[in-house]
Amino acid sequence: MNDDQPEEWFRNSSSTVWGLLSMGAALAVIVIDAVTGWHPETTAAGLLFALVAYAAFIRTRVGVSKGDFVLHHLFSTVRFPMAALESVSVGRTLGAYAGGRTYVSGAVGRPLREAVKKKRDHKPLSNHADFIEERLNSLAQDARDRRRIKKDSDEQFALAEDVRRSWDWPLIAATAAVAVTFVVLLVL
Repeated sequence: MNDDQPEEWFRNSSSTVWGLLSMGAALAVIVIDAVTGWHPETTAAGLLFALVAYAAFIRTRVGVSKGDFVLHHLFSTVRFPMAALESVSVGRTLGAYAGGRTYVSGAVGRPLREAVKKKRDHKPLSNHADFIEERLNSLAQDARDRRRIKKDSDEQFALAEDVRRSWDWPLIAATAAVAVTFVVLLVL
């Protein structure tokens, strides 16, 4: 069911920067290698590093789209109705709870020091992770209210059974091809 829920995406603010820096470093290694005497295994390693950096830092995110809660992981996407989301908690990683299961994403998280400190002294909305946690919990409550579903009800648990996982086959194929090429070049 497509709710009138706004589309909203969240990611750790530093992940994009780290992803671009990592991919830039891989590109720099490839260019320097090409200029100083090309080694195919270095090019393959640089491409593999860039693909993994893209998957880990750029592709991973959490959000709401077309009435669904969406978790983009390295090579897959998990989605289920937003009204099925029981709660969201952000520690070192984001934990989303629905239908008795926990869905984890590293796209949003707190630094170790902050995650430990939060347990001792909780100040709501003191930073970006708090905002994301509060916002997703609020959006889940809004979705339940629109559908007139009570939290922890049988209807909510039934919605949680509509979990869909899709795989990013082009990215998987490209990463696998480059990884195999890299290993073959190292062995030869």
